[in-house]
Amino acid sequence: MISGDKNKWSYNFGIRVEKMNRELELNDKSGLVDTIYKYDFIKPFPTLILSYDLNSKSKIKFTYTKRVQRTTTFKMNPFPEREHSETLEQGDPNLLPEFIDNFEIGYNNSFSEDFSFFSNLFVRKTNNLINRVNTVYNDSILNRIYSNVGNSNLYGLELGLQLKPSKKWNNYFGGNIFYQDIVGEFDNLSVSTNALVYSFNFNSTYKLNTSSSLQFGLNYLSQRITAQGEDSRFYLPSLTFKKSFLDNSLVMSLQWLNMDMGLINTNEQRITTSRENSFYTTTNYIYEVDIFLLNLSYNINRSKSSANFIKSEFGEREF
Repeated sequence: MISGDKNKWSYNFGIRVEKMNRELELNDKSGLVDTIYKYDFIKPFPTLILSYDLNSKSKIKFTYTKRVQRTTTFKMNPFPEREHSETLEQGDPNLLPEFIDNFEIGYNNSFSEDFSFFSNLFVRKTNNLINRVNTVYNDSILNRIYSNVGNSNLYGLELGLQLKPSKKWNNYFGGNIFYQDIVGEFDNLSVSTNALVYSFNFNSTYKLNTSSSLQFGLNYLSQRITAQGEDSRFYLPSLTFKKSFLDNSLVMSLQWLNMDMGLINTNEQRITTSRENSFYTTTNYIYEVDIFLLNLSYNINRSKSSANFIKSEFGEREF
């Protein structure tokens, strides 16, 4: 890592070199290894951050990062598994990890203690994009496979706003909107699809008094494209009441998760895939709603000094 500053400029450059060796062995019915899949690479993963202070409260920042998203063993398991009556599911033993290049230009401004704002323009390129795709197993069953379907490009804008109308009320809103296109190939057929996607999250906290507060939160993700179809919108509203007793030694919180009341479609998502003149399938996944959680915690010995734990070098400073 190299970092420094000069006048209003500051910089930070780091590079991580990774060597990966992956070996997947398959046994036959007698327990002998009859197939071996190997994959390895040596790649550098750099990070560059440049920032310029416009004044004491605002700055502009340019960032470039290169990352790797390794696949899970589940997505590499080549043995079909019965997912439900219409679907078999299996992985690809030759699945490649995703390599991601991310470019950002950001602007931050802390107008005051009660109001701050940030924005980021970003471009994200993903090679070896992994998607869930289908092929026909027979006339009533599809074979669901995880496969590298090509490359993805994202062009988007991210915004964040924090506002405190009063000492008791704190609000945060963050969201992004981006254009995505996927170009590649699967099962000897070309893949070419694109869409405009957006998401946002909002939370508002109000202090009822010195020992209690109420917080509302909402996470929303719009419809997204896949190589063979689309995933519908998905959202999760929640409400939390927190109360402390005995000089903050005893804390009670009551959470209302996945608020629904039969009025909206919380924690519900429709997944649709199709191929022309071959198949069409759509499934609406409905999960638990209106969950109430009560949590009580008591701190027997509240120490004023915080303990210093060893932090993971990989997690803290990975580029």
